[in-house]
Amino acid sequence: MMIAAVPEVNATAEIITSILPAAAVAIPLAGSVAAFLLGLRSDRLRNACVVVTTLLTLAAVLFMYPLVLRGPATWEIAGVLQFGIFFRVDFFSFVFAALISLIWFLATLHATAYMAHEDAQTRFFVFLLATLASCLGVVLAGDLFSLFLFFELMTLLSYVLVIHDETKDAMHAGAVMLYLGVAGGLCLLMGIFLLYGSIGTLEIKPLYDLIAVSSLNPYVVMLLFMVGFGVKAGMIPLHIWLPKAHPVAPSPASALLSALMINTGAYGIFRVVGMIFTPQATGVDHGDASAVHAALEMLPSMQVGYVIIWIGIITMFLGALMALLSTAAKKILAYSSVSQMGYILMGIGVAAYLGTEGAMGFAGALYHIINHAFFKAGFFLMVGTINMVTHELDITVVRGMLQKVPFVAIVFLIGFAGIGGIPGFNGYISKTLLHHAIVEAAEHSHSMPLFFAEKIFTVTSAMTLCYFTKLFRGLFLGKVPDRFAAKSYRYPWPVYAVLGAFGAVILAIGLFPHFLLKLAVIPAARGFAYNHHALEHLQEINVWNRHDVQGILVVLALAAVLYLALDRFNFFAEKPPRWLSVEYLFYLPAVRFLLQTVCTASARFDSFINNTYLQSCRLARGACRLVTLFDASVNEAYKRGGGAVRTVAERTGQFDGALNQAYERSGSLARRLADRTEQLDSALNGAYEKSGAAAKELVHKTADLDEALDSAYEQAGEPSRRLRDRLRGHPSDWNIKNLNFDALLVALMLGLLLFIIIYYARLQ
Repeated sequence: MMIAAVPEVNATAEIITSILPAAAVAIPLAGSVAAFLLGLRSDRLRNACVVVTTLLTLAAVLFMYPLVLRGPATWEIAGVLQFGIFFRVDFFSFVFAALISLIWFLATLHATAYMAHEDAQTRFFVFLLATLASCLGVVLAGDLFSLFLFFELMTLLSYVLVIHDETKDAMHAGAVMLYLGVAGGLCLLMGIFLLYGSIGTLEIKPLYDLIAVSSLNPYVVMLLFMVGFGVKAGMIPLHIWLPKAHPVAPSPASALLSALMINTGAYGIFRVVGMIFTPQATGVDHGDASAVHAALEMLPSMQVGYVIIWIGIITMFLGALMALLSTAAKKILAYSSVSQMGYILMGIGVAAYLGTEGAMGFAGALYHIINHAFFKAGFFLMVGTINMVTHELDITVVRGMLQKVPFVAIVFLIGFAGIGGIPGFNGYISKTLLHHAIVEAAEHSHSMPLFFAEKIFTVTSAMTLCYFTKLFRGLFLGKVPDRFAAKSYRYPWPVYAVLGAFGAVILAIGLFPHFLLKLAVIPAARGFAYNHHALEHLQEINVWNRHDVQGILVVLALAAVLYLALDRFNFFAEKPPRWLSVEYLFYLPAVRFLLQTVCTASARFDSFINNTYLQSCRLARGACRLVTLFDASVNEAYKRGGGAVRTVAERTGQFDGALNQAYERSGSLARRLADRTEQLDSALNGAYEKSGAAAKELVHKTADLDEALDSAYEQAGEPSRRLRDRLRGHPSDWNIKNLNFDALLVALMLGLLLFIIIYYARLQ
């Protein structure tokens, strides 16, 4: 057999800046907007847009292959929520991105036929593309903040796909999925807060050197991350949304939820326990590898790895058991996804538990992730193809589909052989690697519980063959029911093309198992802390050996015996009681306990409030009594004061009456005085008028007298001037005769004045 050369991935190479990671996320987002707009005009244009968008997304991812061979490809969108969105693609991220984009393209092509007669097709395709963008964002994120954003976005967008039919069951399943998704997201966010608060970085790289010197409790943080990612991974007991969501969602959506979205949870667990909680020095070999491992065997991630092994073992076994007890085809496949995720978790646990020697567990888990994505997506699309005609998938109702859809039956058998681990099909190599990993873990620790876990692994593999035999027998064998016999089972070409592609991939990987191992798995492992001895052993492993083939023959024999025994005792027809489910054994008691605790606390708080209220009422009543007494005293004082006030008011009234009488009397006197004054004023006015008239007459007479005097003075003055002129020569000759006229004039003026005074005295 030709063995492909292993691509050399240089983990210490230069960091390459490329827009391709951001483009791989942006293309489906832009395509969802275009699909919405085109859906308003034409279904055919919308479908073409959706298919082309997924094809372009696949191309953008594949173009990153030569970049990641040289080193990590990065791109940053700064300024988003202060932290920015950071993309960093190493080979491990590239494997997940290529797997997601390829299967999404195939499922979308099938969906164009499946959704042809469904309602709200545009809404379905819009959210289908948006969910693709969020899934790619999770695996291409370069830090925990960006990963969290896309992880939560994926939960919210996929919710619309689950509730597409809008039935009661669909709404209930969507609610359970959303509740658990949000709870897991909160746990994830709390772990991110604790990590960032302690070491100041959210990069996805070995950080235990910083964690060890901080005050951070690594076990608490890993528990939060395990719960956050475990919800999406379908880890028991966090799986209950899977068997509820897958049966009610459209088959293309179920294929993507079961085959790809749960793998994002596994991706997160890989990153946390396999990278973040490992020291930087473990990636390089120095001296004796056993000494290095001994120095690191107390790492929290290695101790948590042991717990993850057992979580994986329990998950794979209980998932297979519930699939055996189910009759609805999509519910069987949902529980099968839970069981297969148990295989993957066991591989992750072994990789963490063995530390630098854990390359076998890593390879088995990653290889099984790839295989599970192909055969589980194929299974959901196959039963969806049958459902397109029958609209029924209960294996007690739908029978004999081998006669109607033989091509689907053949592809189903190929997938059956793949998931059953039959040599020549893809599941054989991944289950062989996982079996080697659990044996290595048991031998390394000499742990009897891990040897017992290996036996459970074998039994679960046999149970897987049993419930798929039950599913194939129920759907494809027997007589076709009358109500399905006359229907047409012709499908559009995309249905046959997609199912044929899944069958071909399952066969190709099974026939050339080392090609994928050396092309993708080992290069991805080089980015983790595994020493070169473990990687060399992995590169040289040969799964085509007698011991491994004998192991699968034992599984086949055990499956045959188990199936016959279960069928003989009619175990497949049994329906487990509802109280036996994890929901009733774990979640409902937890909810009841929470409600009881809350109710008890509420009752105590209510009692406290009531007691406080009663005490306050007593105090209020006492205060009221005091207020009543005070009011009574105030009333008494008011009455007493009121009597005094009334007395004062009466006295004031009497005084006011006396004042009124005095005012009336004084007013009468004032009126009489005013009358007398008015009379006096009238008399004065009359006298004034009379005296004025007399004065005016006296003035006239005085003027006449003055004129007469002036004339007499002129006449009398003439002799005087002549006499003066005669006497100029004798100025000293004066005698009494010369003064008679002046004396007369003075006597007249005095007489006139005396007359006026006597006259006015008479008038008064």
